[in-house]
Amino acid sequence: MRKIIFYIVIVIVVFSCNNKSNSNHQKIKDTNIVKKGRVLIIGKTDDLRPFNHFTVFNASSASLNHGNCITDRKVIGDSIVMEIDSILEPQLLHLASSSKDFKYRATFMAKPNDTIFFEIKNKRFSIKGEKADEHNFYSSLRDSTPRYIHNPYKGSIIEYKSRVDSIYRKKVDFFNKYVRRHNITSKSFIDFVESGLKYSHLYELIIPRTQKNGDSFYLAGPEELFTIIQKEYSSKEQLFNFKDYLGDITIDDFKDESHLSIGSFKPALSVLIRNYFATSDHPSYSKEKFLAEKAVIEHNFDEKIKEYAIASLIAVYNGRGFGHSKKNVSFFKNAIHEYGKQYPDSEYTKEMEYILEDLNYFELKLPESALNTKLLSKYGDTLALGEIFNRSNKRIRVINFWTTWCPPCISEIQKAQNFRDKLSVENNVEWIYLSIDEDKKKWLEKSRELESYLNVRDQYLVINGKKSPLGRYLKVHSIPRYIILNKQNQIVLNYAPHPSDSLVFKRVINSIE
Repeated sequence: MRKIIFYIVIVIVVFSCNNKSNSNHQKIKDTNIVKKGRVLIIGKTDDLRPFNHFTVFNASSASLNHGNCITDRKVIGDSIVMEIDSILEPQLLHLASSSKDFKYRATFMAKPNDTIFFEIKNKRFSIKGEKADEHNFYSSLRDSTPRYIHNPYKGSIIEYKSRVDSIYRKKVDFFNKYVRRHNITSKSFIDFVESGLKYSHLYELIIPRTQKNGDSFYLAGPEELFTIIQKEYSSKEQLFNFKDYLGDITIDDFKDESHLSIGSFKPALSVLIRNYFATSDHPSYSKEKFLAEKAVIEHNFDEKIKEYAIASLIAVYNGRGFGHSKKNVSFFKNAIHEYGKQYPDSEYTKEMEYILEDLNYFELKLPESALNTKLLSKYGDTLALGEIFNRSNKRIRVINFWTTWCPPCISEIQKAQNFRDKLSVENNVEWIYLSIDEDKKKWLEKSRELESYLNVRDQYLVINGKKSPLGRYLKVHSIPRYIILNKQNQIVLNYAPHPSDSLVFKRVINSIE
């Protein structure tokens, strides 16, 4: 009881301090400590260091990337208060922080107007309070059952399914026992977890984990299920049975709009539409396939799900290079404008604007300021990007922005070497590697390590990195970043797929005239 009283005092103190700084004698009722859709997360610690780095990741947010970070926090003494707006449905939240030698992680379902109490003591993170059993479930699930991230596709899709199904059954069994052991009766909690486990299971089946990331983690690769099946079954006499693989899943299982707040619902819906519900035989990421997927969405879903699904469709196709050819750029821009008219107040408007901005780079030449960006060669020479372009004409060029501290950058450079060499010969492609490292010494050391994978002649350090005229013009905020230019040095694709996504990358290169 003392702890609860203490936490209440902390909330009052935090908001009182806030009010004093903004207004001289506001009434307490105007502070509105718990507003509609507001969630408070209150913690106490014996180690203040993690409080400097605490973030809350909302896995159920409106973002097409299926999550966003929340870092609004107030620290007073050994306590912290984090406030999250617009939680109108149950949401899956992730807390994350670290101190010098320890990482703190927690995942929990938050309901509108929840107040969640946690404590860090002796390097242990625990959630306290009335709903502690519900809030501690996901962390217990993670610690007590196998994780999908350790389960890679190994060449047999049926064997992969067997392992995914086994992990799913263990998670469901753990959940059922957990509910009984802790006497949890909340219908919203039970539905949220059951549905989330189901959608996660389907997503793992439809997007096999093929890409190793670190010692034991695996990520979904660029090849979706249909491509893997084509490779695996091309020499077999029997046909692949999608219904046996996915079970009795139907499009009706995705019509509950309240499930949009379940983090795994959105990605599962998007990939199932693409790989299962849209049954057309048109080539992947073609205009015809886009229209077929869009028709499935429009004919089967009500407004909220339709709003998300079409926005996701546009975002995925843009990421796969669609819209960056003379054949479809106008069509794709019109589709985005049409979406804006249909949903003028969409939660995804910013992302649609960002994609349009990207499309507007199509076949634009780099400005003089970008061409004059200074680069440093491995031999200590300084030259401008334009000088590199002038060395040879009539070549397709691929610019790769990378850094020495970026594992995906290094992995991409290493595993796509044969494909890059093949394009260099067959399609006359020149690869230009631009490091945006701040440490010249580290760049030189890593370049020497990678010398068997990179062409020494086309490796450079961008002076001033992201802040250079080239970095600012191209908005180099995330890496690895690939940009494809045609033979006239016009931008064909500002955000190109990674070369390891060889089928899509080759299709873009082949489309360049």
